[in-house]
Amino acid sequence: MKRDKEDIMKPRSLTILALAGLLTAIMAAPVVAGTETDMFKSTDKKQTAKDFKPAPDKIKTSFGTLEFEGGAFPTEESVQKIYDELDLQRATQAFLDFFPSLSIYGIVKSQVRDFGYKTSSDFAVMADFMQPSENYLTGNDVTVYAFATLDLKVDGATVMEIPPGMYGNANDAIFKYLTDFGPTGPDKGKGGKYLFLPPGYEGNVPDGYFVLRSPGYRIWAMMRGFGEVGTGEQAVQWFKERLKVYPLKSGPRANKVVNSSHMGANTLPPEDASVFEMLNEIIQHEPKELFSAEQRGRLATLGIEKGKPFAPDARMTRIFDQAAKQGVAMSRAIVYASRDPEINYWPGRHWEKMFIRNTEFVNNGNNDIDARTLWHYQAICVSPNLLSTTPGVGTAYLTAFRDENGDYLLGDKTYRLRVPANPPVKRFWAVTAYDPMSRSLLNSGGNITVSSTRGVDANPDGSVDLYFGQKAPAGKEKNFIKTDPDKGFFVVFRFYGPLEGYIEKTWVMNDFELID
Repeated sequence: MKRDKEDIMKPRSLTILALAGLLTAIMAAPVVAGTETDMFKSTDKKQTAKDFKPAPDKIKTSFGTLEFEGGAFPTEESVQKIYDELDLQRATQAFLDFFPSLSIYGIVKSQVRDFGYKTSSDFAVMADFMQPSENYLTGNDVTVYAFATLDLKVDGATVMEIPPGMYGNANDAIFKYLTDFGPTGPDKGKGGKYLFLPPGYEGNVPDGYFVLRSPGYRIWAMMRGFGEVGTGEQAVQWFKERLKVYPLKSGPRANKVVNSSHMGANTLPPEDASVFEMLNEIIQHEPKELFSAEQRGRLATLGIEKGKPFAPDARMTRIFDQAAKQGVAMSRAIVYASRDPEINYWPGRHWEKMFIRNTEFVNNGNNDIDARTLWHYQAICVSPNLLSTTPGVGTAYLTAFRDENGDYLLGDKTYRLRVPANPPVKRFWAVTAYDPMSRSLLNSGGNITVSSTRGVDANPDGSVDLYFGQKAPAGKEKNFIKTDPDKGFFVVFRFYGPLEGYIEKTWVMNDFELID
């Protein structure tokens, strides 16, 4: 039907008038208290010196009552309380802020100490899968890992030759993402040479490399092998023939490759005063520019400063010990009792995200510090492909700490977890149990992982019932995970190559059911 110009213009004119009226109303509306930022438009009442309201000369706090002579001069006893608390608060915050750096340093230090690395060319292969004796944060025991430790301060520019078909990544000295290897990395699964350049590198950069400039010196690289890699000595030999790490200036050199399964390793930062000794080692080794002036300034008040000896007295050692324990307590609350409104993956379920919003730990332009703690206190490796939004690419992880009633999972109870039919994965899925104290593989003396790669008994409708407790129900041995009756546990459900059902949340996991 043909409409004349007048008919068309009428609604447009009405719309313009309505918008004009709305704009006038907005401009005339009173400003909400506290939202006006133009101080020249302030409507505050005039004040004089009499309007200043000082704190009293006796202040009650959680660390005692503080008294001030002459109105504001702290008594000797109060001065001691104040500085003890100030140092404790700064040290506690340092534990939280620097935990990512401590975590990756704990790993690389462990690999030298516990696996016997002599140079960055040496590496370890979890050829018989990871064991509870190697306490990597939420590491899994269903894939073969290879681990390399680089130190660009020692070797300068360093080359990693990655074989085709690898899945993995490299992280810098503060556990920030540098690159992926494999299908999600620049080599696109074809393998290639990666060149890691140290801070301030000004030398020639040869052609034929995937070049990464690292802001720090130490780098940890992790790879996972599948298929032809095999297990046991076959896996060790496979990596020895194909994975190379060496200084650019020298070229390939002799190396040692070990099967680190069952060797035992302690990768975790201490949870006592000695963790601050580790922090000092990091500060002394890494370039100061890796950390902000504000961070360095706070550490300096605690006696940790680049180029200076770290020699805490008995008082500071006692404070450091308490700070580490308080930092652990806060980290446990952030991980196991998150108050983030976006923590649950599905509404009405107790499955929680490990990366709450993104892998950069940024929210509305701010550092997402609790999300950062939530990840780093329970996990290792940072890569955007651990938060996959492309069907069939990368991986996805969810945790469960509670049953359907919201109660923590305890090892002396029996639970059932029904996995709905057709889990949305391109490759495979796995669920693994962990120790909540170490956040590492649960050492229960029995099976702790059920994976679709190892075979499971399915129900007639395709769903799979998994059982957790002390004894497997008859006929459900393949679907059983043994727990430790003396402690709690949590699980990570892994989706390797998550598909649309997971990404779009149309496939929904059930909660743990308490059976006994």
